[in-house]
Amino acid sequence: MNRYICQDCGYENYQWIGKCPGCGQWNTLIEERVEKKTNRTAGKKQAAQSLTSISHRDITRLSCGFDEVDRVLGGGIVPGSLILLGGDPGIGKSTLMLQIAGKIAREDQKVLYLSGEESLKQIRLRSMRLGIENEHILLLNEQNMELMAHYLQEHDPRFVIIDSIQTVYMEQIS
Repeated sequence: MNRYICQDCGYENYQWIGKCPGCGQWNTLIEERVEKKTNRTAGKKQAAQSLTSISHRDITRLSCGFDEVDRVLGGGIVPGSLILLGGDPGIGKSTLMLQIAGKIAREDQKVLYLSGEESLKQIRLRSMRLGIENEHILLLNEQNMELMAHYLQEHDPRFVIIDSIQTVYMEQIS
């Protein structure tokens, strides 16, 4: 599989385009060959449990800082859960996730924002526009799922954003 990386700002795309959406420069995207990783490990076999045997009393939720989002999530984010945010391109999914990261990070909670589409500079510019300045938000530009798992172990964040899972999925099947 090939990807194209802007030599000025680091923007990545899976097809060549003349003008970089990240910095607006022309003819700065250079092709890079990406090798597919095939090393997969199987998980442990688990025993099935009865629904009623699982305690619901110790389930806590983490507020994302937006009342309406917390309401849609049933009172906040359940630790260990996976939430898929979908919508049309340009509708504000990445902006919303960065705002949520900012609110969670204000509580001294580490947030790992893994970007598979936008460069770190693009995310930084958005954070400045939104007034989000927090050292607890860590940014990485990565599309490889195995490397993402390594970063998760290394940084041990409270909250993880993968933007976008579609980009990561395309990396894995190519």
